[in-house]
Amino acid sequence: MVENQSAAAKRDGQGQYRLQLAGHKPGDERPTILVTAVDLKSQVLHVAEVDAQGYFDMPDEALKGARLILVGPGGENQEAIDPNTLLRYRPRQFEQIIREGTLNIPARIWQQWFFFLECVTGTVSLCRRRPWWFSELAVAATAPAFETVHVNTARKLSLSARISPQTTLTKSLPELINWPTRCQVVCNGVVEVYRRTCCCEPWIINDPRLPDLIRELEDLLRHIPPVVPIPNPPDPPPFVEKQFFKEGALDEKAINAHRDLSAIRSLYKTAAIDYINARPYLFCHRSCGTPKKVAEGFINPDGRFTICWFDSARVHPVRCHDEFAYIVKQTIGGSTFTIYNGVAANIWFNQSDDASLVSYSPFAFGCRDNGEPGTGAFAYLDVIGDTESWHLKTPDATAWDRVAAPGYNDGTVFPAATPADATGQNLNRNWGGTLKLNYMFSEDMQTTPIHAKYYRISITEADGSGNPVGARHYLSAGLSWNKTVWTGTSIDVVPVVLGPFSQGGQDNLFLIPFDNDEFGNHIDWNADQYHGFLNTALYVDPDHPEKRHLLTLEVFDATGQLLHPTGTAPTGQPGLTEVAAGFTFRRRFQDLGPTAEVHFAALTHMFWWDNQDLQIEIVELRLDSSPFNEECLFLEGDADSTFSISYRAYHPTEMFQLSHSISWQRGLHGASGYLLASASDNVGEPPAAPGISPTNTFGEMLGDNSKCSFTVFLSISGKTTDGDNLGNPSKSISAAFALEV
Repeated sequence: MVENQSAAAKRDGQGQYRLQLAGHKPGDERPTILVTAVDLKSQVLHVAEVDAQGYFDMPDEALKGARLILVGPGGENQEAIDPNTLLRYRPRQFEQIIREGTLNIPARIWQQWFFFLECVTGTVSLCRRRPWWFSELAVAATAPAFETVHVNTARKLSLSARISPQTTLTKSLPELINWPTRCQVVCNGVVEVYRRTCCCEPWIINDPRLPDLIRELEDLLRHIPPVVPIPNPPDPPPFVEKQFFKEGALDEKAINAHRDLSAIRSLYKTAAIDYINARPYLFCHRSCGTPKKVAEGFINPDGRFTICWFDSARVHPVRCHDEFAYIVKQTIGGSTFTIYNGVAANIWFNQSDDASLVSYSPFAFGCRDNGEPGTGAFAYLDVIGDTESWHLKTPDATAWDRVAAPGYNDGTVFPAATPADATGQNLNRNWGGTLKLNYMFSEDMQTTPIHAKYYRISITEADGSGNPVGARHYLSAGLSWNKTVWTGTSIDVVPVVLGPFSQGGQDNLFLIPFDNDEFGNHIDWNADQYHGFLNTALYVDPDHPEKRHLLTLEVFDATGQLLHPTGTAPTGQPGLTEVAAGFTFRRRFQDLGPTAEVHFAALTHMFWWDNQDLQIEIVELRLDSSPFNEECLFLEGDADSTFSISYRAYHPTEMFQLSHSISWQRGLHGASGYLLASASDNVGEPPAAPGISPTNTFGEMLGDNSKCSFTVFLSISGKTTDGDNLGNPSKSISAAFALEV
């Protein structure tokens, strides 16, 4: 039977034996200390607590039956004890020490026996990335540039430093990582805290660790195939998630492997060493211990976590320090998913950092933040897909259902100040495909006396003056939103039907999904949901597919009455009961700062969608000025003879062509070049004749060869976007021929 005897059991008011702390001064705090005897099976025979004067008891029978005597810290936090701080004695040696005198403990040992409250803080967010982004990321990660992205600081950029979606693809790796998107807080889940100790020596010229680092980077690259951009990819390339992400977390070493290896091999020795020393994930290469879980805690409703635990003092040698990484898990319907694994992805933070954990996991769910009541009653168009509505160029409203006469690029997204500013740039983009519409309805919209309950979205064509023409079409497809509910053991995702409903003689009404229902209950709506899906292909005049359209939002109360802001005129629509209410419609016209009030009974924006296809054709191949269009072409000339093509490359609305290019490739893996690197104007649009490209000489194309086969490529890219896919639709065709001098 285990015998527990505290320091209260004394002989003549004191214990049998004494323990002394070297360097301890009267009045200084003393750690709680236990002296424990364990047997051959590591079972505890006796535990003695050392009293405030250093006395303790140890029965003779415990000493005789013990295999080891352990001296170390006591208290309620035994799991936090670092086993390396325990003193271990052979029973006979321990007996000799305590019987002959005092057991002395060096300061370096006992000072580690205090328990301290350790804490880490951070936030968890979810960034939904679209397929084009993954495709571009794969391309950028294999580019040989030396710039490096640090994922620890990727989300800390100021708003003014964010990269604009107007930038032309292909983008650099840092641009893509910091790409502005609607990241949402993760408000449900568990965060596990892991700690490791790193002892990092600065790298030196001819460092013996360098060959091993190069081999590791080479091994990473063996699993990353060469990548080219994929126009409108249906899904992320399969290897992207496997190689660059570890359970939802972006792997810093893998994503930078190509450029890091290129830099280390290309730079002078001193510069290469400086390059390594400047990057923590390379600097501490294989200089860190095994990660150990030290704590876990819950994510708060605002996406933050604060996790604390008791730990013993940690004293490290010079150049050694602790680092922390996190694993985030969510449980849905009884199944647990890891949505962020910073340990596997090599994302480590200092304890003092306010860690920003960004998940890209398809299994994760975030929480919508609709603002708090008391901020005012208003509604505005917030985002279209992933694109914030202030990027939409729309004229000011002039009535509930119309806008001012449009300028040359009204209705486009990412507008240019003038046509010249857009030449060859990814600006003045036309809409196309299905637009996902998200509106902001503030929580005060449902309070007394407003009582907004429904919304309705409609579309009409616009004439050249911004007025609606033709029939009004209403979004009427069924719509539901997902919410998370606590079942008592886990989180479940439950769909809620929003409509369409009919009320008060009005059809195509949808419930406004407020965060707090009419009974005061909070609803955890999942993030990244939309109020309407507008298939632009359904609302096109086949004779005039380039026409602009007007998108209108109306708000209704529970009885189907149209609510219009106080001080605005009713719409006057027949068969409609209208009442004034104390709210405003607003329009986002800038990233940050106030929104513009729209003083009308409904909210109307102009959109310019144009789903017409890009057109390309290689009409003829040309030797000097002579055209040829036979199936098999063998062109003979001298070194100064020229090659060109006649071709067509256009979008029916010229400003929606981004660019076209003409390139050639010699043989298999031979030299390549451009007849035309880039142009953005329409060429050869009927009834115009085909255009003629610039030329290259036979000598430039053949090089040292007297004859060879070639392929010429004509490629074109457009600007059409649905707000989600910010890549560029493209087409490419080719023709084969041979040259001989």
